[in-house]
Amino acid sequence: MRYKIEIYRNGKVKSLPGSNVFLQSDPAKLYELYIYVFIVKGNGKTLIIETGCGDVSEINKTNMEQNSGHNFFDIPEEERTASIISRANIDPGDVDFVLLTHFHHDHCSNVDLFPNAKIVLSENGWLKYLKRDRFYFDNKTDFPSKPLNYISSLDPAKLILVRQELNILEGISAFWVGGHTPCCVAYEVLTEIGRAVFTSDIAFVEGNITRNHPTGNFYDLKECYKGYEKIRKRADIILTTHDPDILNKNFKEGKI
Repeated sequence: MRYKIEIYRNGKVKSLPGSNVFLQSDPAKLYELYIYVFIVKGNGKTLIIETGCGDVSEINKTNMEQNSGHNFFDIPEEERTASIISRANIDPGDVDFVLLTHFHHDHCSNVDLFPNAKIVLSENGWLKYLKRDRFYFDNKTDFPSKPLNYISSLDPAKLILVRQELNILEGISAFWVGGHTPCCVAYEVLTEIGRAVFTSDIAFVEGNITRNHPTGNFYDLKECYKGYEKIRKRADIILTTHDPDILNKNFKEGKI
């Protein structure tokens, strides 16, 4: 079974220091990255990969006060997730699956828009989050309470937990990568032009993987390298969740 992928920009992250994008690179070189929502269709199913940003006012305030305005999130109204779903002519109630790569605010904040969807997420990351066994899970700006409380409230039958690898549907599978956070899962989707892998934030741009050069935002560097190897072996198409080249160069029409 082969699927079609629609690619939508969910705003931008502005003035990101180079040392965040590539480990130990020049922090004075500033990058502008994109945020994405991906819609996957096929086999009579509709899936959302990444649900995008919610309210970014608090994180922007923090970044202005503590980071000299770096990492500024710019989310125009027409690029918000609800607007994307409307433009795509999708009834949120008809979405069958939401695939979360991890639990950061720019990836999971709108999971509650899809009331009938099953949620796919990392078992390892979810259990660690529930136990709060790492200090950063208490950062409500990065790990927003609203969507994560929503997931906690669901019937367990609506949660699909990925341990190491899992087939979700024919032609769609998940595999754990970690590296950036313990929650990070990558997804492989079979398309007409090959296997597309959605990487999670283990990679911000394709060069993190192809050059084997990690981002500066990680919790386990060894896992990053192992994750990159997994992705390179599986991917004909690498879709990171922040690389502007996805829309600007590789898939200008926003479709695969």
